[in-house]
Amino acid sequence: MKKSFVPALLLIAAYAAPGTAQTAVNVNGYFSFDAIRGPAGLPSTAWSVTNLWGGLIFSGSLSTGVTFALEPTFAPGESVGLTQAWAGITVSQGIGIKAGLFLVPFGKYNTARRPYETTLISDPDPIGTAYPVNWRELGLKAEATLGNFNAALFAGNGLAEAADFGSGQQFSDNNRNKAWGGRLGVALSTSLEVGGSLYRGKADAANERAITMVGADASWASESIRASGEYVKATIENPGPFDKGTAEGWFGLLEIRRGQWTPAASYQHSRADDPFHGPGFAGADVPGTGISRNGTRWAFGVAYSLATNVLLKLEYDRGREQGADGWTSTIRAQAALHF
Repeated sequence: MKKSFVPALLLIAAYAAPGTAQTAVNVNGYFSFDAIRGPAGLPSTAWSVTNLWGGLIFSGSLSTGVTFALEPTFAPGESVGLTQAWAGITVSQGIGIKAGLFLVPFGKYNTARRPYETTLISDPDPIGTAYPVNWRELGLKAEATLGNFNAALFAGNGLAEAADFGSGQQFSDNNRNKAWGGRLGVALSTSLEVGGSLYRGKADAANERAITMVGADASWASESIRASGEYVKATIENPGPFDKGTAEGWFGLLEIRRGQWTPAASYQHSRADDPFHGPGFAGADVPGTGISRNGTRWAFGVAYSLATNVLLKLEYDRGREQGADGWTSTIRAQAALHF
């Protein structure tokens, strides 16, 4: 039986009584496009323009202690998408609850991957291998900041079983189970933070087999240097006689700011092994041909701040899959605008 949580608008209506609302709305937005050469190997002279997309972010307050955010996204040839659409209340200082559609607080990258928020262009390799790109959830989220600790807990419809770990995004619910998870972070100093993440939810329509994820992240920053990294391991229970499916990956990123320039370098590794899913998967009665991959990628790039709200990027990727004949290389360029 499919379920969904009460739309965020109901929460807004419940707390924003006529005559007491003090509405304040902020409007921000972003737009970007990429130019790519490769990845069939270098040298190559063929460039293509791709990934044209943008978004608007409406956020603010409707009354004291009641906040909201709405982020529609736009891309050529696609219907309007939603990255977030939630309403929230402040329970006390540093503690709040949100209801609606939100970015999943698993690690830190998933909640801050818009073009103007990153130095490199492409998502790290584990993203999309262990969990969906731009992973969102429809449900409830609680956030708290207490001293050096920050925490985010959520419950919602969860991921659905799909051909691979990166394809299970859903907004209705394919079973009776509600998934849960969250992240706990601690600032060990003014420059160093570490965190751990967890997710668990039944994925199949019969409500029998679960996806479990564990993750860790760390970041260190000085005035001009930032080093960060994340690790994730996902496991799905498969029906007998198949073994469990797994996806695992990590990445490290180093960024050095020099005036308007920010060069960056990243090493990424991911693997996935699953005898039950993969191409051809169409449900518990129609298994796929299986998944077996093990890849490594280097990414080198530079971002130039042309203006306060304009970012120009250039990136060189070099990657290899286990069993492949050799390395493949890709050059990407991106222009990102935000306001």
